[in-house]
Amino acid sequence: MERLVFFSDGVFAIAITLLAIELHPPHDWDGTFSQLWSAGWREFAAYALSFALIGMFWNSHRRIFIQIRSYSLGVFALNIVLLGAIALMPFVTNLLYREGPADDAFLIYLGTVGFAGLVQGLMFAWAIFIVRTVDTSIHWARWATSVLSAAVLPAMISASTLSLYGALAGGTHSLWLSAVLFGAVFLIILLRAIAERRYAR
Repeated sequence: MERLVFFSDGVFAIAITLLAIELHPPHDWDGTFSQLWSAGWREFAAYALSFALIGMFWNSHRRIFIQIRSYSLGVFALNIVLLGAIALMPFVTNLLYREGPADDAFLIYLGTVGFAGLVQGLMFAWAIFIVRTVDTSIHWARWATSVLSAAVLPAMISASTLSLYGALAGGTHSLWLSAVLFGAVFLIILLRAIAERRYAR
């Protein structure tokens, strides 16, 4: 388990570092901050979103593995698939650098994040409900809301932020979609908080 966690931390660290490699000053930059910002704010927004998402995945991964008590092959295999998706984050972020919030880039990015979230949720569910390598005295509602958060929150936060990003960049994305998704994120967080409080030991 220790080696698995150390290896995973290394993948997260490398992925979050590689995000900055494709950030370059504009070719016609005149040396001023205002021109740098006006020409590159879309790239900075994509970088900030991906940095925050990888950080969120890493924090969720850390919290999951604090609760998993022993190694299992299923958790190992799903963790490798999750790390494969995380390692793709610099590439799909680069699509946003190049294309902005275009429909295809948006969908490829969101698909990658959504897939990583679902695998993470499945990995946690496997540890809880299949191999039972967690504390089984904790109420199932707390585990269920934890799995739901791990599985869908990254994609929902990503989709809501990308919709806002697209609308601000003059794309076809709707601010209403962003507001609805942010509301759904809040609802999931609220459900988890209620379960934690209601079934606290």
